[in-house]
Amino acid sequence: MSSRQISSELLPLFEFSKVVNSSHDLQFILATVLRTLMAKMLVGKGLILSREHGGTFRVLLVRGMSESAQSAHIEIPRPPSSFMDLRRKVSAMPWRETLTGWGIELMVPITSRNRLVGYLGLGRRLNGSRFVRDDRNLIQSLVDLSGSAIEKALIIDQVNDANRNLDRKVQELNTLFELSKEFNAGLDLQKILRLITFALLGQVGVRTYAVCLRNGPAMEIAASRLAEGEELGGILPDLAELKGPMLTSDMLRMKSYRSAAAELMRLGLHAAVPMHIQNQTRGLLLVGERLRGGRYAQADLEFLYALGNLAGISIENARLFMEALEKQKMEDELLIARDIQQGLLPEVLPEVPGFDIAAMNIPSKQVGGDYYDVLPRKDDQYVFAIGDVSGKGTPAALLMANVQAALRALAPFDQPLAAITGRINDLTSANTRGGSKFITFFWGTLDTKERLLTYVNAGHNPPMLVRSDGTVERLEEGGLILGIFKTAKPYDEGSARMERGDVLFLFTDGVSEAMNAAGEDYTEEQLLEVVRASRGMTSAGIIEAVMKSVNRHVHDTPQSDDITMLVAKAV
Repeated sequence: MSSRQISSELLPLFEFSKVVNSSHDLQFILATVLRTLMAKMLVGKGLILSREHGGTFRVLLVRGMSESAQSAHIEIPRPPSSFMDLRRKVSAMPWRETLTGWGIELMVPITSRNRLVGYLGLGRRLNGSRFVRDDRNLIQSLVDLSGSAIEKALIIDQVNDANRNLDRKVQELNTLFELSKEFNAGLDLQKILRLITFALLGQVGVRTYAVCLRNGPAMEIAASRLAEGEELGGILPDLAELKGPMLTSDMLRMKSYRSAAAELMRLGLHAAVPMHIQNQTRGLLLVGERLRGGRYAQADLEFLYALGNLAGISIENARLFMEALEKQKMEDELLIARDIQQGLLPEVLPEVPGFDIAAMNIPSKQVGGDYYDVLPRKDDQYVFAIGDVSGKGTPAALLMANVQAALRALAPFDQPLAAITGRINDLTSANTRGGSKFITFFWGTLDTKERLLTYVNAGHNPPMLVRSDGTVERLEEGGLILGIFKTAKPYDEGSARMERGDVLFLFTDGVSEAMNAAGEDYTEEQLLEVVRASRGMTSAGIIEAVMKSVNRHVHDTPQSDDITMLVAKAV
C-alpha cells in the first residue's frame, strides 16, 4: 500500500478524532459518532448506551428507532468487552431480546483506558450485507478514537448535573429558610395553611393539592384544591401510616396502600407526603399534577417532605400555643372561682352559746361549689347551712353565691324553713335554665335556748347527729335538690333536740367519696365510725380525726372534689 493510499485512509480518521475530541458537548459527540458510523456502514438504526454502574446501562441516544427507547435502562450481567453479533443463536437473555426487538444486530464496546464506558449498537445494513472484517476494523477504530472523548464528556455532564442539583438544593434550602421565617413569624393556623398552599402552587407548581391535619384521633382536610364535593375521609387513616413520601403509582403496587392509592389516582393526586413530628404523622400533603408536567423525582419528594415537616412543626407550635392559652384561661377562671368560693365562706365563725363550733374547707385543684355558713338569725337562733353545686369552676361558684345571697336575704324573715327553701329553689331553678346545674343543700336553725334544731334537707348527704351514748340519727327530712324544677310540692321540715355531748356533723360528698389510687371511696360507713369514735373530742378535734382517717385512705392521691365539714357540739 502506497503512502498516498495510507494517507487518504488516515486523514478521515484524523479529522473525525479532531472533531469529537474538540468538544465537551456529550450530545454533539454522541450524535457525531453515531451519525458517522451509520453513514459509513449504511445502517438505518443505531443507539449508544452508557454504563452507570455494574451491569446497568442507560440509552443516551437513538437514531431511526422509537423515542420510547430513549433513556431506557438495560441490565447486562457480566458485560462483554468484545464485538457482539446479536444474530447468533445463544441462550435467551432479556437484554439481547430487548436490543434485537429494537432492531439492533451488532454491539461494539466503547472503552477508555481499558475501562468499559458503554456500547454502540448498529442495526441491519440497508443493502442486507453482513459486517465484514474491514467494516469491523473501521467501526472499532472510530469507536476507539471517540472512547476517551465520550468518557470525558460523560464526566463533565455528570459534574454539570451535580452542579445543577446542587444549585437546586441551594435554592430549595433558601426557599425552606424563607418559609421557616414566615412560619415562625406567627402562631395563626390559617396563616400557616396559606403559606403551605402558596409554596405548593408557587414553588412546586401543583395543579391540585390537599393539606390534611390530625384532629384528635381523626385526620381531616384543612385546605384543598380538589373538585367540589370530593372527600378523602375514608382513605386518610391508611395514608397516616406512611413512613415517608411516596408516588401513588408506587403505592399501587403495595397491598396495604392499594385501595387508597387507587382513590388518590382517581382524584388526580400523584404523591402522598406525611408530615412527621417525633415519628408521628400529624398531617399529610397530597399533591397532583405539576403545571410543567412530568413525574415527581425523588428530589421533588424530598423537598415536599422537608416542607411538610417544617410546616408540621409550626402547626404543632400553633396548636400548643392555643392549648396554652386555653389552659391559662381555665387557670384564670379557676382563680376567679376560688376567690368567689372563699369569699362565700365565713372568715370567723360566730360564738354560739352552749355549742362548740368548727368548720373546714379544703378546695380541690378543680374548684368546686362547696359552701357552708353559720350566721345569727334572731334572738337565740343561729342558721347552719352546707351545700354542694354540681360542676366546677366559675359557673358553680357563681350559682352558690346566688344561693348564699338568697339565704342571707330570706333567713331573717319570720317564715317557716320549708317556705323559705321553696323560695330559694324557685330562684335557683330560674338561674339554672331548666336544671342544667343543681345544688344539694342542707340548712337549719338552732335554738340555743331550747337546744332544738329545725332543718330542711334538699337532697344533701344526710348530716349525722351522734348522741353522747354513740347512737346516730341521720337528718333526712326535706325534699328535692335545688335548681331542677320550680317547687311543686312543699318541702318537709325535720327537728331534733340536742343534749350535752351530742355532735351534729355536716359534710359534703368530697369527704365520703374521697378516692384512693385504686379508685375506692372512703364511704360514709368509715366516716360514721370515726365521728362516733371521736365524739368525746372538741369539734375541731373531730374534724382533725376525720382528716387523718381520710388522708390514710387516699394516701396523697389528688382529689377532684372539695372536702367540707361543719361540726356543732352541745357543751
